Amino acid sequence: MITLLIVSEPDIASTIQGEALLRRGGWNEEGEIEDGNSWSHQSAPVHMWWFPNRVLWQDGLDERYSSSSGENVGEVIFLSRHFAASGMPSLTLHVIGVPGESPVGESAEYGGKKGEVVLPNTRFASWYRRMCQAGEEHGLVPEFDLTIETTHHGPILSVPTMFIEIGSSESHWGREDAAEAWADVITEGLGLDGGLGLGDWTALSDDERRTSKVMFGIGGGHYASRHSDVLRKTNCWAGHQIASYALEMKKPDDEKWDGTSEPYPQGQWQHSIKVCLASTKAAFPKGQIIAHLDRKSFKGWQRQSIKRLCEELDLPIGRTRDFE
Repeated sequence: MITLLIVSEPDIASTIQGEALLRRGGWNEEGEIEDGNSWSHQSAPVHMWWFPNRVLWQDGLDERYSSSSGENVGEVIFLSRHFAASGMPSLTLHVIGVPGESPVGESAEYGGKKGEVVLPNTRFASWYRRMCQAGEEHGLVPEFDLTIETTHHGPILSVPTMFIEIGSSESHWGREDAAEAWADVITEGLGLDGGLGLGDWTALSDDERRTSKVMFGIGGGHYASRHSDVLRKTNCWAGHQIASYALEMKKPDDEKWDGTSEPYPQGQWQHSIKVCLASTKAAFPKGQIIAHLDRKSFKGWQRQSIKRLCEELDLPIGRTRDFE
């Protein structure tokens, strides 16, 4: 199994990260795949693919690389830019999929399929913590925001995947210091320095998996500040994080209804939770999946409905101390 790093040629924030990695050495050229150069690393089973186009609508890149290279891709990490209207400089990362949108199965605006998600990359939480450290070490704080994002956009792949990003506008995408910070994370995170790497669930024994806690975030804004806080304060793992905007809920008309009894509210919220939970469980077999609710982002009846569904799904709900 190899880890596949994908660089998007038209994306300066992507190429600047790839160039920072290549400068550190240890890469062997492997030839072109779909008109894009590829390299393998001498110290770890890691390949980098310089893809010639944008990637959000390019489904099956893991299988396409495997088919052309003969290598078995076990996970994918996209090096990317982040755009935000605020223009706030940032380092951010997230797993992918389009929960909460309908009709389920239709093509989504920014890649992927509505209502479908991709397996979360198990390195997500540990790389977030290492990213925060690298941001401090490279003097990016307090100028840069260091954050996670909730699950969003495409493409569709069949292996655990995440995006790591430099944001949030054209004036920041070419920042060498931000690229070097990410290069530190990637180098240590994948063992390119000869180390063991960070966040590899497959390296754990069954006993270690059974005692490992995996945060499944429900609710809050796109940048998931309360879920981020749990990741900073604990050593837990993390699967999908679902923003409130992906949890559409329509309250029943009965004035006496309060969320503790039937019927459930209508909307995509149940589907979002179920598909993201199933995907998180698949990425973390034998792990302790625990929901973390951004309680303040919900009205009382919404919170009660979510708690009721979690009970039915045998999904415990925890606070920060429960993830320690």
